[in-house]
Amino acid sequence: MYNEKNFLIRYGLSPFVSHARKDGRSVFTICASESGKMIRHATSLIIDRYGHAAAIQVA
Repeated sequence: MYNEKNFLIRYGLSPFVSHARKDGRSVFTICASESGKMIRHATSLIIDRYGHAAAIQVA
């Protein structure tokens, strides 16, 4: 299992955040139907772990 998948499971993000790699870069997609608070929380956790090198999109 990839580190990114473990991260999503560990922090309870896997139900509404997915991960993919594009051109060697991590891309996290957050489900737009989540509350703004949860989107901000997920974004904060991702940035804390992966920095701004990871792309984060809400779709």
